[in-house]
Amino acid sequence: MSLRFVLTVVSFVAIWAGPLEAEESGNPWQLIAREDARAALELIESNHPGADPSLGDARFLERIRIARANVEQRLTKVDSYPAYNALMSGLAADFGDGHIWSTALVEYKFRAWTGIILSRRGGAWIVGAQEQHDGERDIVGFRLVSCDGADVDAWARERIGLFKGNPEVESQLAQNAAWLLLRDGNPFLTRPESCVLESPQGVREQVDLNWRQIQVADLEPFIVRAEGKRTGAGMGVEKFDRGYWIKLETLGAGAAEVVAEVDKHQKELRTAPMVVLDLRGNGGGDSSYASAIATTLVGAETVAAAARPADDCRGAFWRVSPGNLEMLRGWRDRLARDDAKSFSYVSDLVQDMEAALIESRAFAPALPSCAREPSTEIIADGHKLPSPEMLGRLVLLTDRSCFSSCLIAADLFLRLGALHVGEATDVSTRYMEVRQEVLPSGIRTFSTLQKVALGLEDYGPFEPEVNYSGDLADTEKIQGWISQLQ
Repeated sequence: MSLRFVLTVVSFVAIWAGPLEAEESGNPWQLIAREDARAALELIESNHPGADPSLGDARFLERIRIARANVEQRLTKVDSYPAYNALMSGLAADFGDGHIWSTALVEYKFRAWTGIILSRRGGAWIVGAQEQHDGERDIVGFRLVSCDGADVDAWARERIGLFKGNPEVESQLAQNAAWLLLRDGNPFLTRPESCVLESPQGVREQVDLNWRQIQVADLEPFIVRAEGKRTGAGMGVEKFDRGYWIKLETLGAGAAEVVAEVDKHQKELRTAPMVVLDLRGNGGGDSSYASAIATTLVGAETVAAAARPADDCRGAFWRVSPGNLEMLRGWRDRLARDDAKSFSYVSDLVQDMEAALIESRAFAPALPSCAREPSTEIIADGHKLPSPEMLGRLVLLTDRSCFSSCLIAADLFLRLGALHVGEATDVSTRYMEVRQEVLPSGIRTFSTLQKVALGLEDYGPFEPEVNYSGDLADTEKIQGWISQLQ
């Protein structure tokens, strides 16, 4: 990155923030980090439902406090673009919600690495790919035991939890495994110098790590090799050995065609020995598509009985703010062209939020007093469901990508008694409707959520009843494996 670019960014931030303190003027990256972190926290505090005290989410308010403290503690070490990136990534990770992220708009092209890329398999940290250098031996497939004397599981969870994701969620551990033996200039983490590895035969040995530089583009093949090629389910309905395979890679607009295809084949699907709902690669969208598929398969009465019991205190409530109102107005204007029903709903919501701003109200609609009370939700007993209109076995296939509305879909099919196979899913909170803004520097974004669904708790993570340890990109092999399940 050129000095001219840094000075341009500093000038922009200085104009936005006002006069610079003398002690800050010699460290442009610390100034950029301070102002971007301030804007990111303001975005959360002014727009996120959990940040308003009237909702009574003490856990989320504590996350804000921790995030602020971490920013102040880390700012003194910010002296470069990589350090700035680390601070902003850590700020997003402090909220423990995959919908809150910070994205770099300028790529730092280099990383330091050891020639080793880790992967997460069966609850263990495995060397998934390696570039052998200067006589280094082949250790692909070895299990990592410890680094610099620290147990690897505690070591890995701490690093991921501080800067990447929720260390208690298996899918997020797996998503971030490749990062553990890479260095991106983060000054808040020490670099391991040696690790103990165990061979597939159970022999342990200490390996000194040989750190060197590599371009990000050159890293990609090693990461793909370590993690295996990730692929989605695709879209559509097809036959396989045991029955029918419903491919639902997204719950976006394309899912409507899959719903129509399921309706078309309802008779065959209901009488098939097995029906698999394949959610590989599904990151969310509109869960009503999954509900429609479930209804076609097992019947409306069974789906209604399987739904999460409604809490007495329930409903969708939007945090009132100028930024959230602007987003809703844009949504309303787009709907005006082709969706009269949704247009009417969003138009009413816009009017309510406009009134709420005048009245200094925090939520639209107004938040009920019961919102601060603990949820009384009781999980439905799947054994008491009405007999489904589908005769065969229902199977749910997920991978680590399952997030947001995909989790609502997975929850429904599990309540319907589906056998869950594949990989563990991610987790999602009761907060919804993500949007992001470019931060004052212009080189990074930060996101927030805008709506809370009262009466709902977190969705996921869902652990499969039967884990699949093979290549999740190989549909033919997965179908053969599922065909053998008893």
